[in-house]
Amino acid sequence: MKRLNTFIAVLACAGAALLSACTGVRTADKMRPSYLAMETNSGRVLYASNANERRPIGMLANIATAVVVIDWVNSHNVSLETVLTVPVSACQWPATNLMRLQPGDRLTLRDALHSTIMWDDSACAATIAHACGSSLSASSPEGAFIAQLNQMGKAIGMNATRFKGTNGAVISYASTRDMALLGMYAIQKPQFKGISSKRSHTATITNLYGQKRQLLITNSNRLLAYGNVDGVRAARSKSAGSCLIATSTRSSVKMTDPRTGKPATYGQRLLVVVAGMPTSDKRYTTASNLLRDGWKAWEKWQQSNDFANHSQFIILPH
Repeated sequence: MKRLNTFIAVLACAGAALLSACTGVRTADKMRPSYLAMETNSGRVLYASNANERRPIGMLANIATAVVVIDWVNSHNVSLETVLTVPVSACQWPATNLMRLQPGDRLTLRDALHSTIMWDDSACAATIAHACGSSLSASSPEGAFIAQLNQMGKAIGMNATRFKGTNGAVISYASTRDMALLGMYAIQKPQFKGISSKRSHTATITNLYGQKRQLLITNSNRLLAYGNVDGVRAARSKSAGSCLIATSTRSSVKMTDPRTGKPATYGQRLLVVVAGMPTSDKRYTTASNLLRDGWKAWEKWQQSNDFANHSQFIILPH
């Protein structure tokens, strides 16, 4: 019996290894950390390391989910006070169901968006995706929404990205450069920016029996206390490691528009992306250093105003 158990265990390990090899899943501990710092209005990349390497993005995928839902809200005049019912499919990831939602629970779209953006919450992300996807396809809301995610990614130039689920609990892949594009796109939206910059929010959940409970959502982005940081999102998962997208602003400046070559007035915004860090503290230390040094590098580059090397720019399509 002991030999049989040992044999079964060996087969199980071999099977797991084979499955991992076949699915091609690479977790953060098998990849090099990555980062990128840029000024978003000019598109100038100031620092980058492994920025084009395709990697798991974990709960940073919730940014894309929130953005697609916000685009749907704006294009269809959907009220943020719309009450959503939590579907069964949204509760299949207990570890990241941070509001402890149950199928049939009800909450507003506003509250669900807050938890999607401010927390590593898969259940709320899946709930808002289901609401949006149902308006696109009654028979396959999840599939319709995932198609929208990938269509949005393609439209803004996220060429290394493939979204495989409606939320970050399903492993999706992107490069750090692509996540910079997503961060740039998200922060342009007042609803997203407003939520991602908040320190906390109180949500109300109503169960099947009409009983209500309130829950305080505290923003997981510790850099909101740093300088002029006003978003975007912190995230952590086994597949992606500790990740962060953060932006910081300064007053407007006159400079050349890289598209037209003519003078223009820009609001200055520094964006940093940190991915695959081994610890949360390392994530914040790296991001803080990039924000500090990034502004210095930006000031130095402004003196040259050199747009000759197009590879040093990331421009969000209009």
